[in-house]
Amino acid sequence: MSIQRAAAPDRTEPFFAPWLGWVALGEFVGFLIPMGAESLVIAADLPDLPGAGLLVVAGLGEGAVLGTAMAWRFSRRIPSLNRRRFIVFTAVAAAIAWAVGMLPVVTAAVWIDWSMPLTVAVGLVLGLVLLASIGVGQWLELRRHVPHAWIWVLATAAAWCVGLGAFFMIAPPLWNEGQPLILVLVIGALGAAAMAVAMAAVTGWAAVRLVRRVLPASMAPLG
Repeated sequence: MSIQRAAAPDRTEPFFAPWLGWVALGEFVGFLIPMGAESLVIAADLPDLPGAGLLVVAGLGEGAVLGTAMAWRFSRRIPSLNRRRFIVFTAVAAAIAWAVGMLPVVTAAVWIDWSMPLTVAVGLVLGLVLLASIGVGQWLELRRHVPHAWIWVLATAAAWCVGLGAFFMIAPPLWNEGQPLILVLVIGALGAAAMAVAMAAVTGWAAVRLVRRVLPASMAPLG
């Protein structure tokens, strides 16, 4: 495990508030990429498989933007963090998450006749993979610098559970058939903003505790 630092981190710099702001912004901006892809799918009336493929590719963009924001904030306290690797892992993990999310859509003809217990069991497995994917991707880099970095996987899974919950509480109830595309996108953006803030808050709480494992007590983040 690497513990070398390129430069001493500034223990006087706040950590949680900048994380909350920048990571929420990163996820919100990143999520606009799949939103744009989804609007193209709707406008072009693409079939399920090409549409899902486009969203998976867009997920790479979302993950890259989010990974950039997170890597920058983490590196303020873990200067040895390889930002490029962290960003690439996050981008690939986000694409995997989108692929898992699209899988039920493109395979509906396969599972539509399954028994309810089997459908629920497979759905739970896919849901766990989706929630954990980004955390696992980021863990691949964090484990080089932080003791017990596997905790980050649990924290990010919880964060995405909260974030997606916030999105589905806001956007789907406001969407109605026949709405103009611009209104659909505005509602989606509202849901995305709520998701981004919720996810950033939970991951920020976890990140504060994670970097405390790296820094001496006298250099622990001040919040």
